[in-house]
Amino acid sequence: MSFTITSKENGQKNGREEEKPILAVCGKGGVGKTAFSALLARALLLGGKTPLLLVDADPAGGLVPAIGETFRTGLAGVRERLIRSVRDADGAVRDRIAGNLDYMVMEALEERKGYAFLAMGRESQKGCFCPANSLLRDAIELLAAPFATVLIDAEAGLEQISREVTRRVTRVLAVSDGSKRGADTVAQILDMIGPERVEVVLNRAGTGLPAPLPRGLAYLAEIPEDPEVKRRDQAGMSLWGLPDDNPALEAARAAARRLGLLEGIGGRR
Repeated sequence: MSFTITSKENGQKNGREEEKPILAVCGKGGVGKTAFSALLARALLLGGKTPLLLVDADPAGGLVPAIGETFRTGLAGVRERLIRSVRDADGAVRDRIAGNLDYMVMEALEERKGYAFLAMGRESQKGCFCPANSLLRDAIELLAAPFATVLIDAEAGLEQISREVTRRVTRVLAVSDGSKRGADTVAQILDMIGPERVEVVLNRAGTGLPAPLPRGLAYLAEIPEDPEVKRRDQAGMSLWGLPDDNPALEAARAAARRLGLLEGIGGRR
């Protein structure tokens, strides 16, 4: 399947792309946001919310293997190649190469039936990921147009929020494991983005009384601690191999319905 990618100007209305679900899954490291991202993506695909663009925005990777895929090149590699190309070029050549950035970004896009995915990847050189994050932000804006839904598995912490990688996101799904640190990270996300765009998901529910959320918020959904999810996650196996009636996958479906992404019982409380 080939998705038609348009320029940033195409598919826009009054200077802005028409509203569509662009979701970013964020949270403290270790809360299981990648597992939730994979489950939510599977729920959307099974529910026919296609075509779906998945973005593995963590330089360490996670979402791509969690859905049983691999990638050839990431955006960090695209950026490095761009830098090498323009380093010794004259002005005209440099401008022409920069104008081909859209095509270079497309090289990092992997297309499958009903979905496509894009990975940040690691740069070979050590240093700040700020420039790569800027490229990621631009890539999301470039690629989003032909997809019904965009789902971003953000890196752990708040770096990509502070760098405005999530500026076009319609909903931030803040994942907490019920711990005090998890709830504190949710509070920081709320301070940075505002409560109107944030929904909170409790992962590994049932393992103890969760810490209260700030500002009287309630959890959008509770993803149960599931032994098969845990086994597959620890073994590095695809979470898309779970049976369709898996309890954690069912809870991800419920989250999608409450967000208005899927039809059926279980609308927003």
